[in-house]
Amino acid sequence: MRPAAPGPIASARARRGAVAGFPRLLVVAALLIAAAWTVAVTQWQPRGLWAGLLLHSVPFGLALPALVAAALSTRGPWRRPAELTLPGHARLRVPPGPGFGWFVAGQVLAITNATVTVADFEWLDAPDAPPAPLRYALVVPPAVMVAVAALIIAVFVAAVFGGWPRIDITPSAVEVREPFGRRTIPWAALRPGTPARQPTGDHLVLTVARPESVDRRGLLRGSATAPRLVLSWLRVHPWLLADVIRYYVDRPDERAAIGTPEGYDRLRRAVGLA
Repeated sequence: MRPAAPGPIASARARRGAVAGFPRLLVVAALLIAAAWTVAVTQWQPRGLWAGLLLHSVPFGLALPALVAAALSTRGPWRRPAELTLPGHARLRVPPGPGFGWFVAGQVLAITNATVTVADFEWLDAPDAPPAPLRYALVVPPAVMVAVAALIIAVFVAAVFGGWPRIDITPSAVEVREPFGRRTIPWAALRPGTPARQPTGDHLVLTVARPESVDRRGLLRGSATAPRLVLSWLRVHPWLLADVIRYYVDRPDERAAIGTPEGYDRLRRAVGLA
């Protein structure tokens, strides 16, 4: 195992501030830029071709470095922290890293740019506009595009402010929260001795022996017997997460201590971090 050197257990408040604060600031900044740009591009007509091109390219110009930063953040999974957080409420948490904030900020800017550019309804008042039935029919595609774009942005923003994606390990189950859904996998549903350490740092595949007991909600795809946990946006060493889940799968007597400092100390010793 190649974990980063584990640090001390931080308080829930400090950990939430370090992990969730930066992505939220990124998304708020992206929303403000997108709103200001929408007003500018719809209310102000710059003089000259180059000024117009510059104005219309602002969101894409800012979205590109944000998306590059998001992609770079998914690299080096073996250098991610070899520790979990203690948020309280009898659980251990794998929080999201800053990369998801960069990704959502880039998506907000890119989607806004594409949507506002296409959804131009000013032609409705033009003298040569089509007659009423056809005119309103032509409004439907861009209106649907605007609605879908707004929904996607709302889901991503809600995910950032909700602290998703994340994985919570509780005394009763492994709870996986993703932007478009969630699944709750009871300990009794997981096959003993699993999951094993896997060669990839991008995901962790669990082995579910009782898929009927897994609670799935939202728009989730994938195998019911081999659910795939995406780790790209999470702040955790991939092998540590596998070791932790397997530890509690094989030791039911330790589950009651999940989320307590004492239980976490025993866990760290068992997986070789203490």
